[in-house]
Amino acid sequence: MIALGSGSRSLGCVRYAACASLLAALVAPVSAAAFQELVVVRKSGQSYSHVSHNKSATQAAAACADPGVAFAFTVEPSDGVTSIEVERNANTVLNIPLTVTLGCSSVDGTALIAFNAVGGTAVSGTDFVSTPGSALLNLTSHDDGSGAPSSASASVNISILGTPQSSARTLSVVRTEGSFQGVLADGQPLVGVIPGSNSPIVSVTILGSVNIGDATGGIPGVDPAAGEVGTATANFCGQGGGGTGSTACQATQVAAELVADPDTPSSVREAATEVLENNLLAIAPDETTAIAFVAPILATGQFDNLASRVAELRTADMGGTISTGGLTLLSNGMPISLASLAVLNQTDDPQSERNEERRTLLGGTRLGMWLNGNLGSSESDRRESNSGFESDTWNITGGVDYRFTDQFFAGVALGFSSLDADYSNEQGSLDADSRSVHLYSGYAIPNGLSFDGSVSYLRSDYTQKRVIEIMQLDGSGTGMQSLGRDIATGKPSVDQYGFSFGVTYTIMRGTWTIAPQAQFSLVRTRYEAFQETGPSDFNLRYAERSNNNRSLSAGAYVDRTFATSVGAFRPYLRAYYFADSGASNDLITSFVQANDDGSNESLTLSMIEPDNRYGTAEMGLGFSRPIGTRTVDFNVGYLQTFSFQDLNRWALRFDVRIPL
Repeated sequence: MIALGSGSRSLGCVRYAACASLLAALVAPVSAAAFQELVVVRKSGQSYSHVSHNKSATQAAAACADPGVAFAFTVEPSDGVTSIEVERNANTVLNIPLTVTLGCSSVDGTALIAFNAVGGTAVSGTDFVSTPGSALLNLTSHDDGSGAPSSASASVNISILGTPQSSARTLSVVRTEGSFQGVLADGQPLVGVIPGSNSPIVSVTILGSVNIGDATGGIPGVDPAAGEVGTATANFCGQGGGGTGSTACQATQVAAELVADPDTPSSVREAATEVLENNLLAIAPDETTAIAFVAPILATGQFDNLASRVAELRTADMGGTISTGGLTLLSNGMPISLASLAVLNQTDDPQSERNEERRTLLGGTRLGMWLNGNLGSSESDRRESNSGFESDTWNITGGVDYRFTDQFFAGVALGFSSLDADYSNEQGSLDADSRSVHLYSGYAIPNGLSFDGSVSYLRSDYTQKRVIEIMQLDGSGTGMQSLGRDIATGKPSVDQYGFSFGVTYTIMRGTWTIAPQAQFSLVRTRYEAFQETGPSDFNLRYAERSNNNRSLSAGAYVDRTFATSVGAFRPYLRAYYFADSGASNDLITSFVQANDDGSNESLTLSMIEPDNRYGTAEMGLGFSRPIGTRTVDFNVGYLQTFSFQDLNRWALRFDVRIPL
């Protein structure tokens, strides 16, 4: 817990930003005049006590002049500290040293002087626990009654408990009931009790310190990300934490105090609530949750490009039958679909038929080269602990393939992608470059049934810039002002490994093509550990994590060919339904800078489990035209994702296939 200061804390100091310079010490002594308690025990067994400041010696001398006095002694704190203020913390233990000094004695014997801590507004067992102490004082007789000075020591231990309290609590160290025994000069025995006293020897104030996390939990409708990091922030900003004494921690603690204090004026409470929630959101790495969504988006374009090629490859004697295409990669619920079914349809004009006489690779050769691309955009609303963002992507994929037989083909492709994303509310940005390699193959049966499979590897390098802007209350206490806008920069990398197997059955009816398709895919995603850099106290270090996902999709492709004098046009429509499993809430575990003891303070944010039932639809237009003895094919399409909660994704796809 942060220690808020020493000396008396005025309400004005706590409530306004002008008092933001707070001390980080757990225990703060308060200057006071020297304190002494004089205790006088008479030969009759009666006793009395008197509290004074710097006068006990004089009063003791006067008391000892009375022949009816058996002995007298003074009690005082050994270190002279009579008032202590302490922050509420379960790890705080106070040791109060006390000194008992004999003033005079006409008795030969001993006296047991006992001490303990008693509550004022503080409650024993709730706010503190004490261990009593005692001093055994040796009483030495002298004929003149003055006695020889002797002293004894005692101590009282007080453990401060961490029970949250918004107001200050008090307790005191007092002298409790003791006893004495001895013999007077005339040989008469003397035994008795020394009554205790309610006069405080040392006063202790437990300052009203509210845990940042507890204060956050009391805010109605608080952002979930702020709520999840409240306790970790309190530990990090507390004594021994890496942020102890920092301006950012002090400003956040002051706001928490005001939010929890029932006496805070409503206008000040409103401003303090805004400061507290803002600061915790600035600390929370909720922006990093976007990586789990944009990583699949980045890969989607690559796999869609590959799919448009795989789906076009077929044997010469299939009469227009198509094979199914490739990968459906799912990461944290975001579909990456290669279930694209595109057809290079037959044309009806004689010239095209002659050109397509041997339909082995879009024009009569077995070796082919292709280049596909797409442009896409996504928008995700903020959802619980997950940051909202907008992203734009573009993807280029190219490769070569070879048809070994009329039924079997295989190929390899390389891809490059780029992403540019902006977090909601100007909270930073995320940029990425991705490289990928794909191996794919397919086998077709003349009756219209075809099978295909793909394996892929994608490596994406990200640059994340996360804004950390800590606020504090302004001088009026009803507004807030910035302590600076820091940028925490991280450069995470993501590896994705995918496997897919699909089956398609193609039905040709005149100029119509209908192709139902089913596909299964398995993807493993690994997020490498990385460290943020920048001037903020709250730069984070992220642990490595991984995720496995499975997806089953089913859908259909439909097109119709229109032959013209310039070529064949093919309007098409494809739609798919996805049922995913294996995904779970992915906890992003991160660590702030090291605490004073070398440990790390962990933060976790729960990612919302992604939708596992959703759909995609694409509509577009294909065009084929003979050029010499080859047929060049062009396609353009628009894809939209449906029923994926809080995520709107679209893509514009284009491709060209050039036979060799």
